[in-house]
Amino acid sequence: MGWGERRDGPGGQNAGDTPRAPELTADGVPVASGEATRAESAAGAPPAEGAERPVDGDGSGKPAGENTDAADPPEPPLRVAVIGTGFGAAVHIPALQALPETEVVAVCARRQERALAVAAQYRIPLAATDYRALMREEDIDAVVIATPPYLHHQMTLAAIDAGKHVLCEKPMARNLAEARDMVKMARGAGVVAMVNHELRFQPVRARIKELIDEGYLGQPQAATLTAFRSSLADPNGRPFGWLMERDKAGGMLGATGSHHVDALRWWLGEVKGVAGATATMVRRRRLPDGVGMASVDADDNFAFVLRFASGALGTVHVTATAAVDSGEEILLAGSEGMLMAHGDGALYGARRGGGLEELAVPDAADDGDDLPDFDHPLVRPTARLMRRWVAAIRAGEPSPSPSFADGEKVQEVLDGVARSSQQGRWIDTSGTRWPVSA
Repeated sequence: MGWGERRDGPGGQNAGDTPRAPELTADGVPVASGEATRAESAAGAPPAEGAERPVDGDGSGKPAGENTDAADPPEPPLRVAVIGTGFGAAVHIPALQALPETEVVAVCARRQERALAVAAQYRIPLAATDYRALMREEDIDAVVIATPPYLHHQMTLAAIDAGKHVLCEKPMARNLAEARDMVKMARGAGVVAMVNHELRFQPVRARIKELIDEGYLGQPQAATLTAFRSSLADPNGRPFGWLMERDKAGGMLGATGSHHVDALRWWLGEVKGVAGATATMVRRRRLPDGVGMASVDADDNFAFVLRFASGALGTVHVTATAAVDSGEEILLAGSEGMLMAHGDGALYGARRGGGLEELAVPDAADDGDDLPDFDHPLVRPTARLMRRWVAAIRAGEPSPSPSFADGEKVQEVLDGVARSSQQGRWIDTSGTRWPVSA
């Protein structure tokens, strides 16, 4: 998500104010040298502030001196490079280092000092500033792309060209054309390519999926998802950056709408059509240096209606400029029941003829999840998604869901919302023409 800037918050989208890093060159190559720096410069440096634990310098994240001479592992760990040191450093690296089946061997950032600091903090042996050069490293098996979405397409293609498996942050691209190109290239190369829709692996959302599949709702008929946030309400709060620039795929529709479309499509099936609108309520925002203001042209509010192939309807309404943060609400209804959740907290349900009651949401440990506790709420679901990614790579299986194909479908809906907002009409996302009145 971030390319040198921290983004914490629901779905990794909001809050977290750090200085905006310098711009890339026109083709996305960092302005810095691009030379990778190994070993002594990273692992030999003192831990950066906030380092979670001392590690042994191999990127595993295991405490130094820990006995690892038990039974030989069936396979060596997957060697992973992480590109992007905002959300990548806050979430992806801790998630990878918590998994025995992965080893973080490289980190890449625009600025050399940032790459070296993150490498030192997490004891990663290779720090780089040129992702193209990094792709030529033979001891890298897979790449996590955790940069702003306007860089996803070019970075993904570079990784695929080098034969690397890819886990890409969401939204997977700037537009549908880029997403389709990424799907085509990944399939042609035979790499395992997934999109980090990690919210699928949050307990409440996963339990909703199980209940729907078990028939709790009967025939799903309607779904509503609202998220009223205050993260962008103050023009002097979070400074101007790519999230506020439409041509860099900024805006809350991509940042959070991608998660909501993925969830509703996962729960209710394919989307047949969409109608929606976007808006920009805070039109100027302070510059990172604190001197002056910049014009904002990316959306900070959106709302849309989805028509599913099953006949069900879904609505999503999100604001990032509310005066008061009221969180996220999920409501689903069907012929035999309803489900209601607030964020990732309690889950409530009712069946026909019965009253509303709180439903059990199994703890992660109950299903064999051996992951430790994390400070950031998105590390655990991201690690669980990564386990699916690694398992498919090791088994030589096709890309599991949420795959690039899923990301393409999400991007089609997001593009449809933007077009609908501009044109004031329903947009067909089914691949065939259909009557709105059907």
